[in-house]
This record gives sequence, C-alpha cells and structure tokens, in this order.
Amino acid sequence: MTRSSALITGAASGIGAAVARRFAQRGYHIIAVDRTEELAEQAAAEVGPESTAVGCDLADGASLAELCARIGGEWRQDLDVLVCNAGVIIPDHVVGLTPDELDLHIDVMLRCPIQLIRAALPEFLARNGGHLMATVSLGGICPLPASAAYSGAKAGLRAFLAALNTELWDTDVHVCGIYPTAVDTPMLEHEARAGGSALNFLSAVRTVEDVADAYERALDKPKLETYVPFHESLSARAAQWTPALIPRIYPAFRRVGERGRQKYLKRLDS
Repeated sequence: MTRSSALITGAASGIGAAVARRFAQRGYHIIAVDRTEELAEQAAAEVGPESTAVGCDLADGASLAELCARIGGEWRQDLDVLVCNAGVIIPDHVVGLTPDELDLHIDVMLRCPIQLIRAALPEFLARNGGHLMATVSLGGICPLPASAAYSGAKAGLRAFLAALNTELWDTDVHVCGIYPTAVDTPMLEHEARAGGSALNFLSAVRTVEDVADAYERALDKPKLETYVPFHESLSARAAQWTPALIPRIYPAFRRVGERGRQKYLKRLDS
C-alpha cells in the first residue's frame, strides 16, 4: 500500500514550509512545489529524503498546465491533500502597478488554485474523499488599501471555495480555507519595508506555526473557513458588511497600524 501524498505550493518558506513539515510528521509523502527547481529542492530537503521536489512557475500557463497534468496523471491515485498556498504581493496603489503586476496576483492566487483544484477533483470524486485546502487571508475579507490586487485575488478565492463547497456538500471531498491575519514570513517583511497596507499591523503578528496548527485542525475536523485567530475575523467580517464606511475610519486605523509596523520592523532589525 502506497503512502498518501500531500501537494503543497509555496513550500520553500513561510507557511508552506511549516505545513509541509507538519504533514510529513503525520506520514504524508510531500510533493513540494515552488517557483524554481532550486527552491523546490530546498523545500524537499527540509522535509525529508522521501519527498518530491517540483519546480513550477505558477504564473506561467504552460508550467501550470504541466503540474495539473501530473496531478491528474502520475500522482492521481496517491494524492489525498492539495494545499494551494503560494502567494505573491507587490505593495502599491493600483495606479502604481503595471498590468503584468496586477495579473501576477490573479494568476498565482486565484487562477492557479482554481486550475489545481480542478485537476484533482475527478479522482477525489471517484473515490469520494480528499482534502482541498488553501491559504486565503483575512485580507480577502477586509480590503487592504495599498494591497488591492492581493485583496481582490484572495476575495475571489474565498468566493470560489464557498461555491465549490456547496457543489460538494453531499460528498466526502472537503474544502477548507485558512484565513490568517498578518504572519511573520518573508512576504510580510517585504510588505513592511515596501509600504504595504498598514492594516496588516493593527494587532500582533502571528507565527507560521500558528497557521500550521490551523491546517492540522482543518485536516482533522474539516470546515470551510478557519480563522487565525478567530477574534480578528469578527472585525474583518464586519468591515465586509459596511465597505463604504472604510474610507472614513481608515485614517485612524492607519495611524495605529503604522505604529505596529514600526514595532515589527524594530523587532526584525534588533
């Protein structure tokens, strides 16, 4: 009997690396996907010698199609968990981003998860089992000025997962989105230094292990949305109900967030 596999995108660092370690400890064979062969091999080496490294530029249509073909082909029978975790952010106002930079957000964080999930679905449905998981973000619920493209991609992913969950409600194929607040990763450091949204820093920055904990909970007891932490989802969801009020209250929250940013940067530089 072969080991069940878990495919994780963005596995070389941050949340993806932490989730890969946790799932490997649970006995899964890890298929570690990252942007280049070098990064993928780095991720696989950290997990263990039996993991599989796959370099794939998820923003490239041909590379993504090849990965989808492998999901529906050589890995079809063993794949039990798909984790769409890869992310990207170029902090700036929309007017400051090029069309290609806008597309990059959508390609990596919306088009890619949709295509990977579509590739895994036929086999999952045939055996009536499997876990379709994704790192979304509270930024997909509460809009982030200066990160609008990121928020848009994550909001689209949230809507896709919710609709897919309804399509699959009478099966044992589980759809799970993980919604963290700001997490201490290389991407957050980039946001902090490059003028990303101050709303990321309104409260304590979480660790990748906090998010890995949430992934394990969702694996054991699947649910559509898991928030990290739950209490911060309340204000994010409230903002979703009254988006027109956000510009009025944003200046006050921005001031608080900027203080949080400086505190975070001070810790990084100490």
